[in-house]
Amino acid sequence: MAKAKTAKIPLTTAQQLGSLIKSARDTMRKDKGLSGDIDRLPMLTWVMFLKFLDDLENINKQKAALAGKPYKPIIRAPYRWRDWAAKEDGISGDDLTHFINDQETVRPDGSKGMGLFEYLRQLRGTNGGKDQRDVIANIFKGVANRMDSGFLLREIVNKVNGIHFSSRSLSE
Repeated sequence: MAKAKTAKIPLTTAQQLGSLIKSARDTMRKDKGLSGDIDRLPMLTWVMFLKFLDDLENINKQKAALAGKPYKPIIRAPYRWRDWAAKEDGISGDDLTHFINDQETVRPDGSKGMGLFEYLRQLRGTNGGKDQRDVIANIFKGVANRMDSGFLLREIVNKVNGIHFSSRSLSE
């Protein structure tokens, strides 16, 4: 029986994670929309949360495939991290801030639709409030992007994209 091939994911050590977070905070200090750690911490939290969620979705999709089961993603395209954030030269500037902040916008795939936060706030599960989609919707009801510069936000996204939550070394 042949072994399933798995992609080698570079390990993110605790030291690398600390360095990435410090670098992201330094970048956020340049944005006039953020007035201090009270703004920077929530900002970094929601960006890292979306990256973590996408890494988790990839793991769950692989597990389902190995078990021969279908997988229904929590977040669908074009709102998944891999669709709008993973490309280093992806949307940036005003296009990025409009995609994140606006109720309706042109999405990274060129189609018109809800902005990212609007989509996340409207997620609904099928389990009477106990579904992950309901939890995400509740979390993002109180989240706001306070960064003014979509170019600096792209820098933050690119830094966070370097974190691999699926690696085991984060706990080391």
